[in-house]
Amino acid sequence: MMREGKIKVTQGIMIKPQYQIFTPGCAGSFEEQWSDCFNEFRLFLTTNSTQKAFIARVFVAANSQDEYFRYSKQIEKRLNSVGVPFSVLAESPESPNLVMIEAGFVDSSGVQVEYGITETVRYCKINSSGYNEYWFAGVDGGSDNKTTAEKATTAFARLLQAFLQLGIGYNTIFRQWNYVEQIFDFELIDDRQRQKYQLFNEVRGEYYSKYRTAPGFPAATGIGTAFNGVTIECMAVTCDERLTTVAINNPKQLSSYKYGQEVLKGDPEKNSKQNHPPQFERARLMTNGQSSRLFISGTASIVGQETVGLNDVEKQTYVTIDNIEQLASVANLRSHYPELIVFPDKYAYVRVYVKNEEDIPAVKVICQGYFGAVPMTFVKADICRADLLVEIEAEIIS
Repeated sequence: MMREGKIKVTQGIMIKPQYQIFTPGCAGSFEEQWSDCFNEFRLFLTTNSTQKAFIARVFVAANSQDEYFRYSKQIEKRLNSVGVPFSVLAESPESPNLVMIEAGFVDSSGVQVEYGITETVRYCKINSSGYNEYWFAGVDGGSDNKTTAEKATTAFARLLQAFLQLGIGYNTIFRQWNYVEQIFDFELIDDRQRQKYQLFNEVRGEYYSKYRTAPGFPAATGIGTAFNGVTIECMAVTCDERLTTVAINNPKQLSSYKYGQEVLKGDPEKNSKQNHPPQFERARLMTNGQSSRLFISGTASIVGQETVGLNDVEKQTYVTIDNIEQLASVANLRSHYPELIVFPDKYAYVRVYVKNEEDIPAVKVICQGYFGAVPMTFVKADICRADLLVEIEAEIIS
């Protein structure tokens, strides 16, 4: 099992991922753009024979639920033949693109890469000298006429079933992505106005309390989508004592699971006086003494627990970047783990969620100026608070 504590320097284990963004090289209909986008993805796999995809996220611009599901069927038909776990996300890519693929790859010349499917969940397992990394995607709660809580329960149950079949558990989750349709909207349940994100958080809290006993929480992103209820992705890790993991906090931000009720929206559930705060760490570090990876959770313009830069997307972007810089700083990492030898210093990817499509160009200029030539995606998505205009996540490697 991976552990919290003093590291043992060793060779092997851990992987160094690379990420690629595939966008259509042509204008035209969704079908034409998707065909071009997928062909670029397949060409990369063909011409880089040792590179194996471990996850693919397909972002689509859809104007209705029916259109989203029509696009999803076309995407599934092609990606099912590749075997990689994937999600189809109703988060519009940067115009004029109607579709985009963001994919993670690993060099298979030094590791074993295995694709599989449990009853309903696709996964990729990467094995490297006693280190196992599992990637799951497209774990959704169905499209039936159910509440957000019911859809979240179905998604978490499907994930649990997959874990049980693979012999792992909720303790192994290291990084998680949670996509919630219309995330800060409300549903009327038991004569109470319940926020969808709050409903999701309650289900997450229930599953974590039942099935997770490891200290701390995974790094995570909770973000809005236009359609498809609830979808979960996650990365799970098992390893021997050579790997150490550490939860990383930001001294400028209150940990999400300590949020006060004043920033948690919607009525509490019927039998409770309080809403359940979101359970995730601001970042999570893994290291084996010779290499390290830092997973930055979805990060926004929040200082303490309050939103900063109301109605000012540029200020929110700068504050968000400052929060990421604080998380990833040598001083902050060392304060959390004094024994750290090798510090993560290269961005493997950056994903930027922007609430209003018209703000993407301004946000993009700021992000490219700071992050430089890094695989970077910009998508239109609702953030988990109505007053947040931008959210950024990343992975940093040594």
